[in-house]
Amino acid sequence: MKSYKIYILFAWAFLSVTACEEPLDENIYSQLTPSTLFTTEDGISSVMNSAYAYSHRAGVVETWSALYLGASAAGEIWGAGGSIEALWTQLQDFTWTATHAQIISLWPNYYYGIRDANIVLDNIENSAFSDDFIKTTTAEALFVRGWCYSELFNLYGPLPLYTSSTDDPLQARATEAETKTQIESDLTNALASLPDVSEFGKANKGTARAVLCKYYLNSKQWQKAADMAQAVIDMGTYSLQANYSDIFSLTNEGNSEMVWALPKDGAVQDVANNYLALTYPNKATYPEPYPNNNSYAAVTYLFDDFVNSFDPADIRKELIVTSWTNVSGVPQQGLGNDKSIPGKYPWDPNSVSANQGNDVPAIRYADILLSRAEALNELSGPTQEAIDLINQVRERAQAPLLQLADYDQSSLLNAILQERRWEFFHEGKNREDLLRHDMFISDAVARGKNATAYQALYPIPQYDIDANPLLEQNDGY
Repeated sequence: MKSYKIYILFAWAFLSVTACEEPLDENIYSQLTPSTLFTTEDGISSVMNSAYAYSHRAGVVETWSALYLGASAAGEIWGAGGSIEALWTQLQDFTWTATHAQIISLWPNYYYGIRDANIVLDNIENSAFSDDFIKTTTAEALFVRGWCYSELFNLYGPLPLYTSSTDDPLQARATEAETKTQIESDLTNALASLPDVSEFGKANKGTARAVLCKYYLNSKQWQKAADMAQAVIDMGTYSLQANYSDIFSLTNEGNSEMVWALPKDGAVQDVANNYLALTYPNKATYPEPYPNNNSYAAVTYLFDDFVNSFDPADIRKELIVTSWTNVSGVPQQGLGNDKSIPGKYPWDPNSVSANQGNDVPAIRYADILLSRAEALNELSGPTQEAIDLINQVRERAQAPLLQLADYDQSSLLNAILQERRWEFFHEGKNREDLLRHDMFISDAVARGKNATAYQALYPIPQYDIDANPLLEQNDGY
């Protein structure tokens, strides 16, 4: 049972600004009226909940798009079957365009979150509101805006920046420096006033520090990344789960390893998780455990080289389905055919067909430990502290521990990146890990893909380019 219910409140049409070709035409799930929406704490909280919903990647496609944009082009996974196969093939083969359905889904989604956060910030100063409400809600809105901008920046590069709901929606892109300044400013200002703890799915000091840590890491600000990771560690709030599978257990959601998780609800389609529906074969062939489960025709696979790369003692590979028996009783062999299935997320007994309630891990404590180790290695090469941080993750996996004497700076970086592949498989992190070290394109070329330097960024959705004459497309598209 989730402690934080997600409500999607779509703002009135006249408030639909930023990154929209035309006003939203959506149902409003609220009994609030325009006259009370911005004059009561309940009204402001409703808009804030809408901002959170978008920051949690509201929508069927949006929920899993980030996973496949982060994993498919990086060679971590491949997929086949169903109408989506052509889209996956484009990601795998570096043939995507500015109209690719997954690429275009996240741009408006995050900008809707930014829009709603700006609405909150524009209306939060009200003498009828308590000081604590103003302080905390302002910080939450800044966090959501900073998180959304950081996700957009990772995918698309420099961005149009909106800091008020009254900004002209027709804006040019800011510079890279201006975009980075906005992200850091929003998150650091949020951090100053966020609470130490919060309802599940909402921002607190730990989530803000974690997002800052990953932003600093991905922008190669190594000292800041190391320091922010240490700040998360020093809180004493987070810890590794004793068992790797417990991280993803439906009965253990909101556990101490989930520093920033995106809540999902299988009973509500727009906030459900459809990972499993795109991971396993359809129930007509695969023995799905609950009668209400259902999968699409598309299936996600892991390559044999990756599955075989785990140490024999490493228990993380136990969450990979390498063979199974279909509903007709015929054995199926995934390993050996590049068709092992990433079974990291358990089936939800309360799912509604393809809609599952598994929360999406955005930043885990293991990520914080490995991020600090990576940043320390970039700053000064191998140290015992960096080795110890990595070994915390490996010890939980029951994998052999690393020894400092075995590594120089280059080989330890490779070990960290490999550790991240094992730890975070099917969590959509491999693209950003490779980008961080200028390996994304070269790795694709080494795998035989016709990848070009400009594809380090995804294209801005073509419909936004068409709607905004000031918006320039990324080079190459």
